[in-house]
Amino acid sequence: MRRKLEFGLYLAVLLFFIVRYANVDLDEDRRRGGPPGRPPVAAPKDPAVFLPDNALLPRQEGDVLVELEREVHNSVGTAFAVDGAGTYVTARHVIDGCGKVYFVLARGGLVEVASAVSEGNRDFAILRVKQNNAFHLILSGHEMGRGTEGFMMGFPQGDPADVRATVIGTTEMRSTGRYRAREPVIAWVERERRPGFGGSLGGISGGPVFDSNGNVVGTVVAGAPRRGRVYTTHPKVFAETGLLSGSKEGRTPILRSGISPGNFDSIGKSLRASGAIRQVYCQAG
Repeated sequence: MRRKLEFGLYLAVLLFFIVRYANVDLDEDRRRGGPPGRPPVAAPKDPAVFLPDNALLPRQEGDVLVELEREVHNSVGTAFAVDGAGTYVTARHVIDGCGKVYFVLARGGLVEVASAVSEGNRDFAILRVKQNNAFHLILSGHEMGRGTEGFMMGFPQGDPADVRATVIGTTEMRSTGRYRAREPVIAWVERERRPGFGGSLGGISGGPVFDSNGNVVGTVVAGAPRRGRVYTTHPKVFAETGLLSGSKEGRTPILRSGISPGNFDSIGKSLRASGAIRQVYCQAG
């Protein structure tokens, strides 16, 4: 009997410490609202995501569901040049429903985009401006394998920054709300952000994702920062929209030596400065 009592006491103490110090909160959303009768507690920003290179890749679960706001607001995104004739690529949700679309210049000026066309049943759009591009990026239709490293560049949260990530695999993204779309996408897990910051990657949508050779293998379309996930278009979209062949002629010299974990942020800075990657501003109608 005494042994049973000692065992029971030991078990109770063990359970107390497990519950007290476990990093699990099954009522997180309710807790953030605070106790009844008190002001809600502001939700803390998600921590910046950094995983060691040998970390296990998480299993990709099911389809990606994206609910788009029906009302269009002023917002920003990212675009990149794909030829020397003023053609850029971005995400459909960045420009869909906008009254006017602009590129944001380095010193805060705006250049109006002459044409913004969404491409079919997917989160993909083609922009055209009147001036020729001094530099443009090379597109690739090659699908990267699981665990392959890639580099995403643009203007997350409206500021210049870059992300290193590795491929998890393929899945399907379904968009509802302002428009409906269904398309295959590539799922990535974040490894590093430069400079480091927490929270959403919103604003990098439409930006390019590069392989280590400096070729663009997709565009950023969605993210789940709490899970460290980013989703990009399948590379076949470049061939299906007729952009693949035109991008082969010439390339920016910045990318001739490829991209690595050691230089991807300096490459991103140079591509933004050259105009090969630009910030997009959507002015609501």
